Amino acid sequence: MRTGVEILEDVAGDGAPVQRHKYYNVRLRMWLSRGEQVRWSKPWGLLDLARIEDDGATLFTSLRVDRECMFAGLFYGVEGMLVGGTRRLRVAPHLAYREQGVAGTIPPNALLIVEVHIVDRR
Repeated sequence: MRTGVEILEDVAGDGAPVQRHKYYNVRLRMWLSRGEQVRWSKPWGLLDLARIEDDGATLFTSLRVDRECMFAGLFYGVEGMLVGGTRRLRVAPHLAYREQGVAGTIPPNALLIVEVHIVDRR
């Protein structure tokens, strides 16, 4: 695992290994290091599929496993996962949204806790 990404919890899936440059349907939840849940204001990803669930706490979307579609910590964090699996990761700011943050959602230099569930391959 890359320095700056720590696996906090890993529930193995029973599907095929996740492959780079392939699309997967995923559920994402994020928290700031202080425990505040990140709330999604709008879905992102492939617009025909992306939606927000759980009153903004969960993003369901389709993502291509590459550095263009995922922030670095998520990209490195899904390495070795199997479809159907869930991981909870601690991602350092330099592998997340860095000093830019996400206006109104994620402050600059935020340490993130990210839960990613690989639902299936698209």
